[in-house]
Amino acid sequence: MSAPIWAVNAIRCLGVLPGERFTALVDEPFADVGIALASHATSCGAQSVAVVVPDAARPLVRANEQLLASIAETDAVCFWFQQIHDGEFEPFRHPLYARARETGTRVAFGGRLDRSMLAHEMAADYAGVQARCAALVAAVGDAATIRVTTAGGTDCTFDISGRSWISDDGDLSARAAFGNLPAGEIFIAPLRHGAQGRCVIDRSIAFGEIGLVTEPFTLVFEAGRIVRVEGGREAEIVWREIQAAGEGADVVAELGIGTNDSARITGSVITDEKVLGTAHVAFGDNSLSYGGDNRASIHVDGVMADATIEADGRVVLERGVLRP
Repeated sequence: MSAPIWAVNAIRCLGVLPGERFTALVDEPFADVGIALASHATSCGAQSVAVVVPDAARPLVRANEQLLASIAETDAVCFWFQQIHDGEFEPFRHPLYARARETGTRVAFGGRLDRSMLAHEMAADYAGVQARCAALVAAVGDAATIRVTTAGGTDCTFDISGRSWISDDGDLSARAAFGNLPAGEIFIAPLRHGAQGRCVIDRSIAFGEIGLVTEPFTLVFEAGRIVRVEGGREAEIVWREIQAAGEGADVVAELGIGTNDSARITGSVITDEKVLGTAHVAFGDNSLSYGGDNRASIHVDGVMADATIEADGRVVLERGVLRP
């Protein structure tokens, strides 16, 4: 039986080679997904194992020392969870990512995934995604200032002086590579003071019980910090959660632009932020793989539709369409 395209794409994106050591790290609802990933990696000549985290162990509120120790003996990890708890980033995921950077292990992460996302976003033409990301990075060039506007009312300027764009295009074959799968965005960490204006989140946000946004709300940035959240019930939830998350949670963390033409808005931000033509802004932690220097207990992305992007005053993306 041939492997599903999502498994073929995942192993190909991670660049798993014959003789390498591969781990599929999945939660209990994705146990069969982990087996499929490990099976395909084995068929490609790798030494493979599937590690299943049982539901009874959730939420993951501390580092798993056995798993951290095993990272040194692993070349590539596909870390796919169907269920993610907000409090698991700092105690469980962050130490894993840090250890992988130390050991050179390649990591693909996907959270709040479902089988439909595997069949759609993860089955994209990744050669096309990579070409689109490269074209967009070339278009923004070495601009120091990015302005984002949307039909929904976003108008925010980001200072990215000295920071580099990261192409999350699915190519995770380099040593210590880290990225999302499904993939399809370029992103950057603005300077901690480098956000001024209004971001209207009108598609989705991964925070509290919110997924799909039912009533758009506005993150108001001043000198890089969210000073208030305007809107209805969901705005109140976001503001309350930011305040509860502690130091650094209100600081701008990321600006991203989606490039995956197979991605859909579903309420799961890890795929919503990849939708071609969207932009997303994140607040909270942007250390390690993001290229920033802010530490926080959360990293939260909010997605905005039909983005227009100006780089040092040049329009490079207009209502989601790359300018020639």
